[in-house]
Amino acid sequence: MARKAPDIKGVRVFPPPPKGFDALAASKTDLARHGLPPRPDPRTQPGPAALWEKIARRYKDFDHLEPELLAPDKPTEPVAAGFGLPALVSCGFELGFPAPITILSGTWTVPDLNHSPTPEQFPNHLHTFFGLGFLDVHVEMTVDVAQNVTSLIRIHTGAQVALPVRPGDAISATLCLQTDAAGTAAYFLANETTSQTVNFTIETGFPPAHAINAGVTRDSQLTARPIRWLGLAWCTSTSSPPSPPVEHRGSPTAYRPQWPTPMEGHWRYHNASPISHSR
Repeated sequence: MARKAPDIKGVRVFPPPPKGFDALAASKTDLARHGLPPRPDPRTQPGPAALWEKIARRYKDFDHLEPELLAPDKPTEPVAAGFGLPALVSCGFELGFPAPITILSGTWTVPDLNHSPTPEQFPNHLHTFFGLGFLDVHVEMTVDVAQNVTSLIRIHTGAQVALPVRPGDAISATLCLQTDAAGTAAYFLANETTSQTVNFTIETGFPPAHAINAGVTRDSQLTARPIRWLGLAWCTSTSSPPSPPVEHRGSPTAYRPQWPTPMEGHWRYHNASPISHSR
């Protein structure tokens, strides 16, 4: 049974599936009990069906955590993918489509950080961003003068997700945004390194997504080891080609994407090159 998350409007959380839960063999009722979508028809939705099956097999033996979202002290205004990237040093990409994008899935590594001195000795900051329309997953990181690194995951509302993360971890995210009036969204997050997952849904009221983005922002002084994007995949409702990509460069070694080629149906896959922030 889904239940509301306290103090966060529209969020629904579900009892996590037990370790070893076999989504491939589960009924629609069992899947719904844990907030998991039904298996897409491979005949009519070959791309989403392939991703669903891949995720079901990959995370069967992970620890599925109880969803906990910690409301921010100050609400965050959502910013659509493709607009309003932070004004600090930023690199990544944006890609727009004329047709709605309903699924975005990707995996990336969390970098290690080294504090770079500032006159005020303030901590340095870095975060990765991963966005589908107004939906966002951010890994926010801070390193202080003693080289102590803290890291956490936030979503578009500013709420913190209680999925532990640390430098060197590989993080996977699958974001889904329906085209219904409620703007029903689902977050499926996994720490590939610690073998933990968490999922929840939220009625956002957002319009359909027509853009995706991914990348990093950082303080100009900060030194970070390279971030590797291990792949992105997305699904659109038609086979319309994307608009020309917008590349954001914020360091001498810029993010240089290799643009996607069609796989099955309207499913497209993107293999990304490393992002380096070495100065």
